[in-house]
Amino acid sequence: MRILAAIIIMAFMAVSCSNENENKVVYIVRHAEKDVVPKNDPPLTTDGVIRSVDLASWFKDIDIDTVFTTDFVRMRETAKPLIEQQNLELSVYDAKDYEGFAKQLKKMKADTILVVGHSNTILEQIEALGFDRPQEEIKENEYDNIFELRFEGKKVLTHSYGTKFNE
Repeated sequence: MRILAAIIIMAFMAVSCSNENENKVVYIVRHAEKDVVPKNDPPLTTDGVIRSVDLASWFKDIDIDTVFTTDFVRMRETAKPLIEQQNLELSVYDAKDYEGFAKQLKKMKADTILVVGHSNTILEQIEALGFDRPQEEIKENEYDNIFELRFEGKKVLTHSYGTKFNE
């Protein structure tokens, strides 16, 4: 009987460990439209503020567990309506530490995470999380994508929100 109990416990532990990230979904978006001044840390433009409200609206029926941004005004302003809507705390991450941040996200108990990133780091972060790039590059005036990374099945879905990107 002890052997049977030990086998059942070991099987349960193996299944639990293998399914650690099965339900995890990470959404990654680029910050909304930014102003040009001040050059080093500009706020959002009026269009960017509107887009940040559109982002919160897009997530109105999705419970986010945590939100990450880098430590720039435009990032915090992009996340602000969603954070207020869902009564969340904002966490800051280092956009250039792809592997370290990927490990942190994978270890988190949170199942649904939003990351607000930069055009020149989002695709690299997606790769660091073990997914294929959903597109070759993010263009300078491209702000409307939400990349949904589903750990179960290693799927990347791309959604649009707010004003559509025109090449």
